[in-house]
Amino acid sequence: MLGQKRFIESLEEIKSSIKRTAAPVTAQFSEDRGIGLHATGELQEGSTVFSEQPLVAGQYSWGVVYGYLACHHCLKSLESPLEMARRLAEDPSLVLPKHPSKDPAALPDIIPCGQCREVFCSNECRDTAVRTYHTPICTNGDENHPLLSLEEQWRHCHYPPETTSFILVLKVIGALITQGTELSWLGRFCSSVTSGDAAHKLLEPQFMEQLSLLRDGLLQIFGTSCKPVKDFLEMDNFIRFVALMGMNGQGVGTSSLVEYCRDLWDTSVDEELEVLFDRVEEKAGVFTTVEGTGLYLLQSKLNHSCRPNCEIRFDSGNSTLSVVALRSIGPGEELTISYTGCCTSSRHTRQKHLLANYLFTCTCELCREQEGDPDVTSSEEEEEDDEC
Repeated sequence: MLGQKRFIESLEEIKSSIKRTAAPVTAQFSEDRGIGLHATGELQEGSTVFSEQPLVAGQYSWGVVYGYLACHHCLKSLESPLEMARRLAEDPSLVLPKHPSKDPAALPDIIPCGQCREVFCSNECRDTAVRTYHTPICTNGDENHPLLSLEEQWRHCHYPPETTSFILVLKVIGALITQGTELSWLGRFCSSVTSGDAAHKLLEPQFMEQLSLLRDGLLQIFGTSCKPVKDFLEMDNFIRFVALMGMNGQGVGTSSLVEYCRDLWDTSVDEELEVLFDRVEEKAGVFTTVEGTGLYLLQSKLNHSCRPNCEIRFDSGNSTLSVVALRSIGPGEELTISYTGCCTSSRHTRQKHLLANYLFTCTCELCREQEGDPDVTSSEEEEEDDEC
């Protein structure tokens, strides 16, 4: 755990960010939970507490291979809803329910980099990427560029579901080179990857070997770029950053198909939509969206609860997230989300996941209520272990 002085310094930075977003929250520090966000007024169930764009976000590499075309900058899905549905369902004749105002075959704008294979959803996204990180990591149309070879090596030792975005790592390096200095926001995230006898799972031997290969490859390509990159690629710093992506990173999911169907639920085509998504899941399983990970300043300060009062949504069709209240929240109450994704699993399963991935033992209300439960593993965890 970081010292109190470091937390308090970070606390002031978070408060400044809150002022800029005008979010109805405040940041508070406590010894046992670190920095957390608390409501400053009454929040209604279903209300959006705040929305936030990522400091950096990257699509997972395997998603690109599987045909999930997305904006390189904001991760907006760049397939038409019809294209996406047909690809996922493996049915070229599939027809979507009629939408009152949207054409299922309408293609979004696709703006090429012009120098490499990356594409963007708008000139604004492309210009922002070029200005902040893209130029140093652009492969410039070279099909034999060492970055492409390194990414392929990474994929073949890191199969889905991915826990780290190779593309996000590249963007951080690109930003370091472009700005020629340290990225101030990197220091705003928790930097400890050990806690007592516990260490993040990415520090285990089977992961360390993979990360060493990745780091060595990046060092060969970028090692002489500038001092911030050299420092970033120091073994201890690099491993810590990758582990921090696992601890602080927020999974991102976007889908043109979901966006198209959003307004159609609870209408006369409900049954058609259920059949559609059953067919999609039958073929694609859980991989039905553009997936990636992002680092968000305010979201990263939301603490965990197995009985959360908020959840993360991606209702904008890109990497902009929204924090939505799951119930009424009173003034002064801490805002919490679930880090486990599923709070119906056993207490033992939740505790095991949180310790391996986030280095703490949960003492939330639900965990205290279930303190006497047997240490049994949930069936969903057993299925995950079988798949591994």
